[in-house]
Amino acid sequence: MAWTLSSFDVISVLITSSVCVALRPNVVVIMADDLGWNDVGFHGSDQIPTPNIDALAYNGVVLNRHYTLPICTPSRAAFMTGKYPIRTGMQGRPLRCGEPRGLPLEETTLPQRLRDLGYITRLVGKWHLGCQRSEYTPTRRGFDSHFGYWNGYIDYFDYMIDQDDFLGYDLRRDMNVSWAEKGKYATDVFTREAVRLILQHNTSRPLFLEVSHLAVHSARNTQLLEVPNLEEALTKFSYIPDTQRRIFSEMTSKLDDSVGQIVSALSDKGILNNTIIVFLTDNGAPTIGELQNWGSNWPLRGMKFTLYEGGVRGVAVVWSSLLQNPGRLSTQMMHISDWYPTIYSMAGGEVDKLGEIDGVDQWPSLMGNNGDIPRNETLLNIGDLDDMEGIINGNFKLVRSTSSHGVYDGFYGEDGRGLPNPPYDSARVINSTVSKAIMALNINTTTSTMEQLIGKIEEMRTVAMVSCEGSQRLYIGGPYCWNYCLFDLEKDPCETVNLASKHPGVVENLKNRLERFKAEMVPELTTSVDRASNPALFNNTWVCWLDDENVNNIPKTDTTTKTNSTVSGSSAKMSLPVYVSILCIVLICLCDRSMNSFNRT
Repeated sequence: MAWTLSSFDVISVLITSSVCVALRPNVVVIMADDLGWNDVGFHGSDQIPTPNIDALAYNGVVLNRHYTLPICTPSRAAFMTGKYPIRTGMQGRPLRCGEPRGLPLEETTLPQRLRDLGYITRLVGKWHLGCQRSEYTPTRRGFDSHFGYWNGYIDYFDYMIDQDDFLGYDLRRDMNVSWAEKGKYATDVFTREAVRLILQHNTSRPLFLEVSHLAVHSARNTQLLEVPNLEEALTKFSYIPDTQRRIFSEMTSKLDDSVGQIVSALSDKGILNNTIIVFLTDNGAPTIGELQNWGSNWPLRGMKFTLYEGGVRGVAVVWSSLLQNPGRLSTQMMHISDWYPTIYSMAGGEVDKLGEIDGVDQWPSLMGNNGDIPRNETLLNIGDLDDMEGIINGNFKLVRSTSSHGVYDGFYGEDGRGLPNPPYDSARVINSTVSKAIMALNINTTTSTMEQLIGKIEEMRTVAMVSCEGSQRLYIGGPYCWNYCLFDLEKDPCETVNLASKHPGVVENLKNRLERFKAEMVPELTTSVDRASNPALFNNTWVCWLDDENVNNIPKTDTTTKTNSTVSGSSAKMSLPVYVSILCIVLICLCDRSMNSFNRT
């Protein structure tokens, strides 16, 4: 059947569709790097005040069984694709500078999906999913703009990173090197950029902003921990005996301040009421060993690089004015790959059109709607080169994991409870920047006294703590899982009692599940560093060294602050009227589905 749209029809459709797109919620994801389970106050530690992060938790939903991968690149690959890294070849070690690999180009990333729904997509901070060619970088993988670094970490002041005998500068505004920030503290720099993007956002379209902080990852080996004012940090946290832990505490405090500033900017812009905020870490803290940051995963066993709970059970909260019965704890299992369909669902997308993914839509559960538990099993990882594997099914966890000959498999980090730590300050949380911004929305019309609010905080904080009563917490580690260990996480969350001999049937079943995943696994893409990537060949900067133009190219430099970014991409050639007509139809369909989705929730 042939039909045409009049000019009036086209204008009406465009107006209706634009209104629909504008009604979609903004989504802000704040991802910390290497933050430990016990480095936030709402999990029970008194040592490091995190009033803004805690305020998000107490006013939202605490995700107490949120699982990540044990290291950064695989976690970020899962977040961006909704797939276990074994599906994409990203299940291995962290991507090294100068290593010619990245997230496969055939994968459709989360920001690409959201752009199709009308979102403006922004990334601030860390990428770490490939930069050997320009098509692997953020602005070619779905982000309208990127200000940050391509590799795994940088120095907090000079933005340099080394790999083997290479040393180069890594700070970009889109594809251009940005030198103007050199000497400024990275956490503050990325926070200012996030605030700027929020305040300058065109509200006719929804915003997806990912703030992927360097904090609290260590810097280079020359100075692992860095803060703007060392003397001030040491004095501020003088009650902590370990000097390095004091510095780490100030780094965490700066991260908490960043959360406060970002939420405040959303409030000032007038869009907080229509914004969903996710705060999470990419993996546990590396308390000791390589690139240690002195974080704490107490009382959980293990740390970054391991498949024990301290490496893969990460800090995570979600806040939104759309949540039903906020201020609650979720013990439902969630995996970092779930954010792909969950955020897409939040944005009004149809999850069943995402294809074959491992992530499941947790949005109905997070909203507080009753229904089936969306996830009962999580593959923790299967590594080709590191020979570690683990899976959780219900309360049982089967793991074969030894890292650094078992050195990382013990219990590390401070408990942060009792003297000499100051008592937890609930009033400081209530008076935090985040709390004030949320209270200004007048979502909860019930008036509570200060005593009632403190009581609610203390109650929620108590249930968010992991208790290892009934099991012995061995500070030197063990039982070591050179072979398979089976743990009951409900009774023994600290993984101290190997039940493999008592439940051989459970072990066999979970081994079979692992074998099925192994049969579907693609080869790990990890490879050696390419000597041609040497920053010395490119004005001492890390570049897309495999781009044709970089054979004898010095990268462009950007010393100014841009307010707009060029969106890269191509579109099919067609006549304007036909293109507009098709676009309008698509937008109407998306709008109808989106509004029906929001009406249901």
